[in-house]
Amino acid sequence: MDWLPLFIAFIFGLPIGSFLNVVIWRLPRNENIAFPPSHCPVCDAKIRAYDNIPVISYLILKGECRDCGAKITPRYPIVEFTTALLFALAWPLTGSALGWDFAAAIILTILGVAITGIDIDHRIIPDELSIGGLVVALILAPLRAGNWQGLLYAAIGAVLGAVLLYLVRVLGSAIFKKEAMGLGDVKLIAMIGAFVGWRGVLLTIFLASILGTFGGVIAIAASKKARKERLIPFGPFLMAAGLISFYYGETILRWYFDTFMEV
Repeated sequence: MDWLPLFIAFIFGLPIGSFLNVVIWRLPRNENIAFPPSHCPVCDAKIRAYDNIPVISYLILKGECRDCGAKITPRYPIVEFTTALLFALAWPLTGSALGWDFAAAIILTILGVAITGIDIDHRIIPDELSIGGLVVALILAPLRAGNWQGLLYAAIGAVLGAVLLYLVRVLGSAIFKKEAMGLGDVKLIAMIGAFVGWRGVLLTIFLASILGTFGGVIAIAASKKARKERLIPFGPFLMAAGLISFYYGETILRWYFDTFMEV
């Protein structure tokens, strides 16, 4: 394997991850994501360029603001490193950095990281990301497929995913006598469905249910807040399952049918 392309993709992903930290912080607060420049959330001091190097600056400053000494959440380097790692993985998993599948993988990664961070912090999924991502996915669909049938496949995936999760929302709310799932998750699965198609969106919902079950149990066991509120954001599990379906969906489905559906 040629490691240079992976290294380049990783390095390129670091500043993108840094920008996504800004999006995660500002978008739910209805703040401009471009201005003002990055600043300390405690003392409001402008962050110098040499203190804004992804991951490295956090380690050098030991997770503290240079001006006021306030502790900075480790989420910043985690988001930066995770984004860079996912960028690097997108290269070999899609086969080329010059194809439309790679472009779709990068866009889905960017949306996924931002949505995950915001949903964990605020229990919301902004329409700017989910609906915006849906539009982008529909535009990319015929380019990825090489024909207009790709658009139909993506549209069916979006509609099917949204309908199924909306039904889960209605039934869950009726059973538990409270809102079981936000509409943000319904819009999110529509976006994911447009990226992975109807077969992929079915797999995504199945995988997200499994991941959400285990993740919810772990979160409730480890977090007092989760135990008290019993509210676990489902968006991160949908995004994780969506990425798995995007890269490995056909492989997983082929294995399933070959293993369990043979006559």
